[in-house]
Amino acid sequence: MRGLLVAALTLAIFSSSLVAQQWRWPDQPKNLTVLPAATTAKELQRTMFSFTSALGVKCLYCHVGEEGKDWSEFDFPSDNKPEKDKARTMLKMMKAINTQYLSELPGHSATSLEVSCITCHRGNAVPILLEDKLKNTFNHHGIDSTINQYRALREQFYGGFTFNFKEGTLLRLADKIMEDTTKTSAAIQVLNLNIEMYPAFAFSYVHLASIYEDQGKVEAAIENYQQAIKLNPKDERLKKQLERLQGKK
Repeated sequence: MRGLLVAALTLAIFSSSLVAQQWRWPDQPKNLTVLPAATTAKELQRTMFSFTSALGVKCLYCHVGEEGKDWSEFDFPSDNKPEKDKARTMLKMMKAINTQYLSELPGHSATSLEVSCITCHRGNAVPILLEDKLKNTFNHHGIDSTINQYRALREQFYGGFTFNFKEGTLLRLADKIMEDTTKTSAAIQVLNLNIEMYPAFAFSYVHLASIYEDQGKVEAAIENYQQAIKLNPKDERLKKQLERLQGKK
């Protein structure tokens, strides 16, 4: 429901801005180096709107102009912004994927499978996975900022398609953090956050058990395996791990 409300408000604002614009889409667009030279005004409009929607940006992201100014004052043909060249490169890549690679997959002709900007971007100007975004924050600002960012992004984007907030995301983040063996305590905080968000997800406890065993904290490892087994009582592998640890006591 929240996502539908946001979409409706966005559409209303965007529609209002279009009414205010005193600008017409050109019948003969200039400086098209990737899009076909014969692209019509309607086709150009549809393509540009697909870009802004897929990347969650406005026209100024790639084009020269000023916020709040009428589009008639924008210099759309200009190549002064590097983002425009990046967009052209991405369009070439997308075309190659669709025409050269997907077409070679067995059975592809019977499907409508096609890559578009939104396939990867999903409303992000930079197409990045949530765990990678959080890891970047961790690298530069530490675990507290990382956890705060996760909570803020979850509040803003949960239920949408921009980021994946399923149980496995924080597990993958913990694994990335533990590539540096001196950061184990931060990984434990991430796993505890995952337990807070998904208390019925057994594998958070399994990961904690593994960490504690590596640290020689057998009792803590046993407790976490026991909790995992409560949540997943048919998992014989977990039971064997628990028996093995209990034999160390």
